[in-house]
Amino acid sequence: MKYLLCIFLILSTPLLLWGASTATTGGQLIDQQEIRQILDDYLAEQSELLPHVDLRFKSLSLPKPYRVPEGRIVHQVIPAKPGVIGSRRVTLMTRVDGRIVSNQSIRVEIEALADVAIATGSLRRGTVLRPEDVELRYQDISRLKTAIFSLDNLVGKRLKRSVRLGDPLKKDQVEFPPVIKRGEQVIIQARRRGFLLTATGLAKQDGSTGDAIRVTNATSHKEIVCQVVAPGLVRVEF
Repeated sequence: MKYLLCIFLILSTPLLLWGASTATTGGQLIDQQEIRQILDDYLAEQSELLPHVDLRFKSLSLPKPYRVPEGRIVHQVIPAKPGVIGSRRVTLMTRVDGRIVSNQSIRVEIEALADVAIATGSLRRGTVLRPEDVELRYQDISRLKTAIFSLDNLVGKRLKRSVRLGDPLKKDQVEFPPVIKRGEQVIIQARRRGFLLTATGLAKQDGSTGDAIRVTNATSHKEIVCQVVAPGLVRVEF
């Protein structure tokens, strides 16, 4: 029952909970090896949310080891940008028995590799895309916003902007009808390690499948960032 209560509380807050451990002796050292493990585990969890993307750290500026008092330890990793891709810093926040005891800002360089849609030629605004107009190419998308990972979603769609040969196509360049509209009531799913809870919310933005949109939890009135899964359904992982 305690675990279910914890998950419900997480659902109502925009912070991302990584995990928890317990210190059994007075004062515990959080060394660089443990910090690196926390960050690696967090990035692995984020990769599960983005099945098309391979995430890895190119570089890390780890902080010095630090000590925390005895008690229940909870670590939170908070990226500078929602969805972690493009973040140049992450915050490692450590709580002991609910009290913040450390707040570390860590400089990172994250590589995000994926097969993304590329224009096979120069295409003008208004072009209705054909199969031969696009192809998938594996590349770093860490600086590419709203990449497109499937050609199936492109063929037959109209370009809103012109693109050049070899340019990656972005969602805002193509006319995609939203599957969730701003102001629409949605179901929020929250999952972590086998637990699943649902809540109702209100979409604050239009969104197509795979988009990250802001949603207000109808119970807590907290605004969280969720991924659009299907019409009327969004998901948040923690």
